Amino acid sequence: MKLAVRECAHGRGVFAAEPIHADALIARFSGPFLRYAETSAETYALQIGPDLYIGESGGVDDLFNHSCDPNAGVRISGTAAELRSIRDIVPGEEIAFDYSTTLGEGDFTMPCRCGSPACRGLIGDGRDLPQPVWERYLELGILPDYVVQSRPRGPRA
Repeated sequence: MKLAVRECAHGRGVFAAEPIHADALIARFSGPFLRYAETSAETYALQIGPDLYIGESGGVDDLFNHSCDPNAGVRISGTAAELRSIRDIVPGEEIAFDYSTTLGEGDFTMPCRCGSPACRGLIGDGRDLPQPVWERYLELGILPDYVVQSRPRGPRA
C-alpha cells in the first residue's frame, strides 16, 4: 500500500497515495514496549493494554493523526496492533484514527483540533466516548477489551 507523509494542519500526517478499500491493513505499529511510567504527554506511544504501550518506532506508524470522524481504526490482538481502514479512503485523504479508542488509563486528556464537524473538543479515555460513537466503534471492532471493560454500565449521553 502506498502512503505519503506530508505537512498538514497538525504538523505532519499520513495520506493515502492510492485508493484504500474498507478493512484494508494500512500499517502495523512497531517500536519498543513501554509501561505507563515510561510515558508522558510528549511520548509517541500507542496504548495496547493495561499499562502496556508501543513506543515510537521512527516509522510512518508514529505519524497517524487523530480525528473524531476517523477513516481508520486500531485493532489490537495481544501485543500486536494494526491500523485498518474502517471505510473506503480516496487518494490524497489524510488517514486518521480516534486516539480515544485506545486510551484507558483514566488520566490523559488533550484538546482536539481535528477540524471535523463531529469534533468533541477533547481527546480522552475511550470509556468517556458518547454512546452513539461508542456503539459505532464497538460494531467496527476498534475498541480493545481493556477499554470496553473500563466503561461503567448504564446509559450515556
